[in-house]
Formats: sequence, structure tokens, C-alpha cells
Amino acid sequence: MKLKTIINTLSLAAVALIATGCQDTDAQVDITPVDAPNFVEASTEEKPVYFGETTIKVAFDKNIGFATKNASKITVNGMPADKALVIGVSKELTVTKTLDFCKTIDLHIPAGLIVGPQGYTNAQDINVTFKISDLPENTATAMTQMLGWGWNLGNHFDTSNTQYGYWDGATPSPSLFNKLFLVGAKTVRIPTTWTNHMDDNYTIDPAYLNEVKGVVDLALTAGLNVILNTHHDSFETDLGNAASNEEAYLKDSTIIVKLWEQVAAKFADSPSNLIFETFNEVHAGDNWGGGSDAEYELLNKWNQWAVDAIRKTNPNRWIGVAGYAANIDLTIDHLVLPNDPVKHLMVSAHCYDPYNFCLQPYSESGAPLYSPAWGHYNDGVGAEEQAVINQLNKLRYAYIEKDIPCYLGEYGCVWKNTDFENAFRAYYLEFFCRVAHMAGIPMFVWDNNAKNSGNEANGYIDHETGAWLNDSETLVPTMIKACTDANSTYTLQTIWDKSPNPDLD
Repeated sequence: MKLKTIINTLSLAAVALIATGCQDTDAQVDITPVDAPNFVEASTEEKPVYFGETTIKVAFDKNIGFATKNASKITVNGMPADKALVIGVSKELTVTKTLDFCKTIDLHIPAGLIVGPQGYTNAQDINVTFKISDLPENTATAMTQMLGWGWNLGNHFDTSNTQYGYWDGATPSPSLFNKLFLVGAKTVRIPTTWTNHMDDNYTIDPAYLNEVKGVVDLALTAGLNVILNTHHDSFETDLGNAASNEEAYLKDSTIIVKLWEQVAAKFADSPSNLIFETFNEVHAGDNWGGGSDAEYELLNKWNQWAVDAIRKTNPNRWIGVAGYAANIDLTIDHLVLPNDPVKHLMVSAHCYDPYNFCLQPYSESGAPLYSPAWGHYNDGVGAEEQAVINQLNKLRYAYIEKDIPCYLGEYGCVWKNTDFENAFRAYYLEFFCRVAHMAGIPMFVWDNNAKNSGNEANGYIDHETGAWLNDSETLVPTMIKACTDANSTYTLQTIWDKSPNPDLD
């Protein structure tokens, strides 16, 4: 039989078979051609907030082709994608979109855009939603709500001078703490140096203990939570020495245990909303950037011994524990939580990033050490905002998500020399506080009662009278709102949209 006759015969048979099949209309089904690309999955980098250039990887079951001119037909949150392409011979389509701040991404790829090896295209629309999870409902977030926004009585008791109260020159009064409570603060952190008030047997001066307790009681009476710690004590910078010298090791360890035994006993009958914090920023000498394995191990021992000393008289009180220099990254990497029978431990960290914008913006001659502006007008893409988001959310995923309470014991930004600079200071502080709220981190601003501007000018509320300092009458309520407001319409985008623009000033 000739080849032409064979083809004609097969063709007629196929037509007859199709015609017969079509007679049963109830049995009709949609059949996707075998060579059409089938969607497998889509993924994107896990982030605490979707923002800026975002890449979505879309995987198929076979190698695909895509006409880049069709990128605008793919939408992300209802807007055309910036780019969509297949890199080399691949089963993956890469979609890129620059996003405003959001917690949800909706990806839509219409049918017919993705081409398989034989020219067949995807038969169905592809719709995928990515959603960042809300904070868990656990003990850690309950403690976050309890602690709220807080304030440091900085440079009052935490003095290396033998006369406490020397650095801030103030005598805290009931009006101070009543003012804090009325404006919406929930917690006062009272940094305290103890070793300057010890005798040769490491006994704390009873008069000093009474003085500290009197101020703690003022804050508690006003309805505030209190965090009481060790701060600027003799062992705070002696970690390296103690890790390598047996005599220093024995001395510092003895002081830590005896100190906390005495402080804990003095406050054993205080209300449960008094919290102890083992240490402030323990580090080795002038080495703030990190320590040795031996130093990390010793600090973990110190935290354990402090917790054990407290538990002798305070079996259920909450205790904050601090990592190396209270640095976020070093804490996450090296802090080992002490054993605690009641598991009432919290992690304390500090953050003044970026340092030269927040604490030391000027040289000794007054020259700026950092751009007067902060944020996306510096680089056009928001890298500084993204850095804050990334840093604070490290604490969320390391602790809050694991039901370990965590708080930022110190943050802040100095009062600058010009209105222009202070506009960016206000933007930074509001943005920073809102990020902390979204990450589930309560936070306490550092206040040293400074009434001037420039380096270390961290005054917000007068330590004696409670009067506002600098621009705090508007700034403090803004920070409190940013840290505590549960309104979902108050987002990072709303703060971003009203940020200062140096091009217009």
C-alpha cells in the first residue's frame, strides 16, 4: 500500500473516532495537551515586611519560554510586574516587582503566557497569594502588651560617682512618674550602679538600697511597671579580664552573686510588675564588636548565677537577661538562656542604629559625621528603613515566635542642632517604633535629662518635674502611638509618605 493511502486511511479513522466520541455530550472533558507547561509552585524570600524590589520564583514541570514583552500582563497586587523573564534553559519564571510596604502579595499570571517545549501554553490562570503571618498569641506577646512603651531614668542611679544622682542632677518626684503614666508610658527602666556603694565585704550600703527602693516605689505607685538592673558596675567591662584571669574571675563572680542576693531580698515583697534585669551591656574592655568564645561562655555563667541568686528570694519574678554588649546579633548568636524552674525569663537587647545618626552625629569640632537626613531620600530605595526592619525582626523570629519574651531596653536619637535635622530625627523615631510594634518588641527610650542639643543629648522628660524637654511634647506621644496602636491602617507606608523631603526644604 502506498504511503499516501495509509495516511488517508488513518486520518479517516481518526475523524470517525472523534465523531463517535462527541456523540456522548455528557462525557465531555477538558484535556490539557501533554506538552503544556503545568504550574508547580511559587516562592519568594521570607521577609518580615514586603517592601522594595521583591522577586517571585514561579516553577513549572518542564522547561518554558516567555516573551518579556508580556511582563506587564502579569500583575502583583493588581499592578503590572516590573520584569518577568526566564534565565537560560529553565523551568522557572522570575517575576520582579517594587512594592510599597505590605503584608500580602497577590500574583496573577494569565493563561496563555507561558510556553512549553512544543509551543503549547499554560491553559489556566495562575493565582498565588503570599501572606506574612501575624504575631503569635503567646506569653511573649502578652508580655509585649504589658510592657508597652517605656522610658529610662538614665544617668541617675547609674553613675560611676559615689554620689548617686550626680549625672542627671535631679531628684525624681511623684510628678515625674505620674506624668509618664498619664501620657501612656507603661514601664520605667531604672538603670542602677551598685558596686560603688559596696564595702570590702561586698555589702551594699543600706541607705543606698533604701534610696533606690524609694524611687522604684514611686514608679510602681504611679501604676508603671519597673525594670531594675545592674548598670556601669565594676564587672560590666571586665569580662575579658575575668575570662582569662582566675583572680578577676573569682572576684567578679562573687560580686555578681552577692549583689543579686541583696537586691533580690530587698525587693522580695515588691509587686510582680517589678522586673529584674541581670546586666546592662557587659563586654570586654573597649571591645563592643564581639568577644571570644570564653567570654561568651562566662557571660552565660554570670547570667545563670544571677538568676539562681534571685530565685532564692523571688521564686516567680520575671527576669531579663542580656547578651554581649546587649547587641542584637551577638545576643542571638551567643546568649544561652539560663535554666529557670518557672521559665520567667526575658531577653534584653539595645539598638542605636545607625550609631552616628542616633548618638554621635557631630565631631568634636561640630562637623557632621552623618548625613542630616535619614532614610530613603539618602539612597532613593529605602535601604536604611529596610535595615531597621531586618534588625528588629531578628528579635521577633529568634524569641517572640518561640514564646520567649524580649524587649529593647534602650533605643533613641539625640536632639540635633537644626530643625532640618530634627525633622529626620522625628521620622526615624516614629518609623523605628512602628517597626518594633509590628515585630512585637516593647521598647524603652534612653533619657539622660540633657536639655541641650548635640552628641548624647537624649533628654525627653525632665527627671524631676516631668516637664517636656526639646520637642518631646509631640514626639513622645508619637512614639507611644507607634509602639502601641493596633489600628491596621497605621502602617509603615503612612509614615514613609509623610517623611521629610530635603529636596523641598
